[in-house]
Amino acid sequence: MASSIAWGITGAGAFLRESIDAVKKLLLRGYRVTAFVSMAGESVLKIYGFKNELEEALKGPYPTGIIYESNEPPSYPSTGRLYTGIYKAVIVSPASMNTIGKIVHGIADSLVSNLAMHAVKARIPVYILPVDAYVVKSAIPVLINRELCSKCGECSAASICPTGALKQHPYYRVEIDLVKCNRCYKCLEACPHGAIKFDVEIVVNPVPYYLEVIKRLEYIPGVKLLHSPMEVLKVID
Repeated sequence: MASSIAWGITGAGAFLRESIDAVKKLLLRGYRVTAFVSMAGESVLKIYGFKNELEEALKGPYPTGIIYESNEPPSYPSTGRLYTGIYKAVIVSPASMNTIGKIVHGIADSLVSNLAMHAVKARIPVYILPVDAYVVKSAIPVLINRELCSKCGECSAASICPTGALKQHPYYRVEIDLVKCNRCYKCLEACPHGAIKFDVEIVVNPVPYYLEVIKRLEYIPGVKLLHSPMEVLKVID
C-alpha cells in the first residue's frame, strides 16, 4: 500500500485536464490514487465537465477514491491517513494561488492545504504544480459574446436550456450559472447569432509578485515544484 498516491486538486482550470490524465497513467502503472478535492476544485471539475470522468477513474480498492472537501467536517479527518504509511507521495496539481499562499504561510484551513501540512509533518514528499508560475494556456468554459447576444429580444438558448444554467436577465439579456451547465450544447444550436462559445482559449502570464510567493515553497522541507503533471510519473519512480 506504500505505492499509493494522494493527489490534491484545487480550484484552478489550467493543467486540470493534464492532471486527470496523469492520475489515469498512475492507475495504469498500478498505483492507487486518492484525490483530495477542495471546494473550489469540485466546482471547477463540474464546470469543465471532468467530475464524472474522475469519479469513474477512481473506483477501486482502498485507498483509491475521491475525498471532497464538501463532505468533510472542518477538521479534515481524512488527512490523518498520511500517518498510516500508505502514501508514497502527495501531489498538488493544479495548485491555485490561494492554496499556495496558505501552504507558504502555514495556514491549513482547507482540505488541500491541510493535506500538504500533514504531509510535511509526516515526512512524505510533496510535489506542487503552481499554475501561476508559468505562461499557461487555459480556457474559459463558457463565454457569451455580449455584442452578438444583444441582437435578440428574447433568448431562445435560455428557453431550451434543460438545467436552467441559462436564464433571462432584465439588463444584459441572459446570464449563465456555470455549475448548472451540463455541456449538452443545446444552446449552441438554439442561439441564432452564435453568441455562445465553449472552451474559449486564453493565455495567462505570470505576475512577478506571485512568483516571489511561489519561490517560498522551496524553503519548506520536503516540498518540490513541478513543471507539468506528467512529471509526476518520473519523480515518484
